Amino acid sequence: MAQSFTVQLTFGSHRIENVTLQWGVGMGGDTRRDAPSWGTDIEVPAVIELLNLITAGAITAEQARDKLDRLTAAINERMDREYEEMIELMEQPTPRSVREEIRFDSRWVYAVSTDIMPDSIKIGVAKDIARRIKSLQSGSATTLELRWSARGGFPLERYLHEQFDARRTHGEWFDFHGRPDPVQEINEAAHVFLQRYAERGATSL
Repeated sequence: MAQSFTVQLTFGSHRIENVTLQWGVGMGGDTRRDAPSWGTDIEVPAVIELLNLITAGAITAEQARDKLDRLTAAINERMDREYEEMIELMEQPTPRSVREEIRFDSRWVYAVSTDIMPDSIKIGVAKDIARRIKSLQSGSATTLELRWSARGGFPLERYLHEQFDARRTHGEWFDFHGRPDPVQEINEAAHVFLQRYAERGATSL
């Protein structure tokens, strides 16, 4: 389902107000599917304003590109998450109070960090890790590195977020500074969850 977003593009003292972007309108075809911004459209008048700023020398083409890359990557990640959460809710057993079975799918839970801050780790979930990292990379000035992954879907991701909540800095990012092996900690916590899941006899991955 298409959704609209209204944003402000700011480049120093230059601003383009009330820019409309739409996600999911035809998804832009398959020609540029590999682009981080795939699936998100921007209104033509805003593009013309951007070109006018570039032509006047107020901003560079690189600044405009990077701003749009970061913006569309954030929108795509949000919409991917909302879509996946909707699918998860549709797949949950009903009523939950009668069946306490935890149900999750084969989506990947992953841990990534930047090359300059390896102890700051994002724990997220995605159907396609490579595509998600590519999307995240467009909004990061430093190289992202995949540190760990396992199948388990949203329940495993939520469990890990709860386990490391005291280390949460913002969103899905956690500070493991001072810990000898953050990846091992994440892996061991995930193993506990997956083992408990298996012992309950729930659907296997």
